[in-house]
Amino acid sequence: MAELDRIVVLGSSLTALAVVRAAKALGIASILFDTRRGIAFDSRYPMPIHCPEGNDEFLLQQLERVASKDSAALIADSDGWLRFIVRCRPVLESMFASVLHPGSRSIELCLDKSRFLDWCMSNGFAAPRRYGIEVASSLQPSQECPLLLRPEITRHELGKNVPKAIEVRSRAELDCWLAQFAAAGVTPSIAQSLLRPGIRQYSVGLARDRSGQIRSMVGEKLRSYPEQCAGGTYVILSAQDDVLSLATRAIEALDYFGIAEVEILRDDNTGECFLIEINARPWVQFGLAQKAGLDFLGFVLGRADTQRVSVRPRSLRWLNFEADVYGCLSRDMGAVRHGRLTLNDYLRSFFAANTFAVWDAADPRPFFRSMGKMIWNKVTH
Repeated sequence: MAELDRIVVLGSSLTALAVVRAAKALGIASILFDTRRGIAFDSRYPMPIHCPEGNDEFLLQQLERVASKDSAALIADSDGWLRFIVRCRPVLESMFASVLHPGSRSIELCLDKSRFLDWCMSNGFAAPRRYGIEVASSLQPSQECPLLLRPEITRHELGKNVPKAIEVRSRAELDCWLAQFAAAGVTPSIAQSLLRPGIRQYSVGLARDRSGQIRSMVGEKLRSYPEQCAGGTYVILSAQDDVLSLATRAIEALDYFGIAEVEILRDDNTGECFLIEINARPWVQFGLAQKAGLDFLGFVLGRADTQRVSVRPRSLRWLNFEADVYGCLSRDMGAVRHGRLTLNDYLRSFFAANTFAVWDAADPRPFFRSMGKMIWNKVTH
C-alpha cells in the first residue's frame, strides 16, 4: 500500500477542525465532507465538500470522487457519521485504504449506552448499575439513590426535547421524563447516578494502532460541572494512573483500533473509578492531545514516532471560549451568576488557558467568524 497522503473527514464540527489542523501538521491533505456547514468549513486547510442531504447511496457516490484505495484514509467526527460507517462499511473499505475506526461491532457497542453498561458488567469493569424501564418504574428514586436518564442512542438533532442526560430524584420526576422520552420516540438508558460530592470527570484520550500499541493522555474536565451533564469547556492535563489504567484495559478488551475518548468518573472520597462511555472517534478536545505532542492522528496512520511520549501534567489548559462563556456567565445556567464559581476564579482560569478549541494564529478565520456570529446573535436577540 502506498503511503497515505490524504484524509477524508466526515463532518465539520469543532472536532473535525482539530483533525484537519492535525493533518496539516503532518503534511497530509484533508477533505471535509458534510451535509451541513459546520465551523471546520471556515478553516483554510481542507478542501470543503458540502453535500446536500441524501440517502446513503447518494453520499457514497459523492465520496467516491475523492476516495482512493491506495492513498486515502477516512475518519468520522461524530456519532451520526459513525452510524453511516457502520451501515456502509464494506463499500467504504473498498474505497479507502484505511477506515480509522474499530470494527462495526465495537462501534455499535459504544454507540448504545445500555449495551455498553451491560458489556462493562459482563467484563468486570466498574460502571453505573443499569436498570430496565420496568425495574426503574418500580424504584423509588430519592436523595440517597438518584437515577440518571440518557438517550440510549445519542441523537443531537432532538435539541432540547430530550436532554443529553438528566438526573431524577423523585418518582414524579422519573415518570415525567419517561413520558417526555416516549413522546420524542426515544428509548432511555436508565442507570444509577454517580453525581455526588467528590466526583471528578476525566476524559482519557487514546490512540491504538493495529499492532496494539497505545498512546494516551488524561484530561480533567474542570468545566462544565458533573451535575450539568454537559461536554467539557475547560480541560486540563492530569496525571491519574488509576483512571488511565481503567481506560486502557477497556480499550484492550474491545481490541480497539483508532482514536477514542474514554469518559470516566472518579470518586475522591472512595478512590473508585467508573467507566461511563467510550466515544469511538476523535472528540472535541482532540486539539489538546495535539498540543501535547502526542499526534494521535499520525500514530494511527503509522506516521508518528512510536516511542513513549512524556506529557507534563497540568501544563496545558484547553478552553472552548464560546461554550465556556455561556456556561459561566449566562443567566439561565451560568456558574458565576449562580455562585458555583467566583468571577475572580473564572477570570484567572480564562487567562491561564493556553490551548484553544477554535483559536489558532496560523488558521484564525474559524475564530473570527465564530466570534462574529456570537456577537450578531447577542445583538439581534
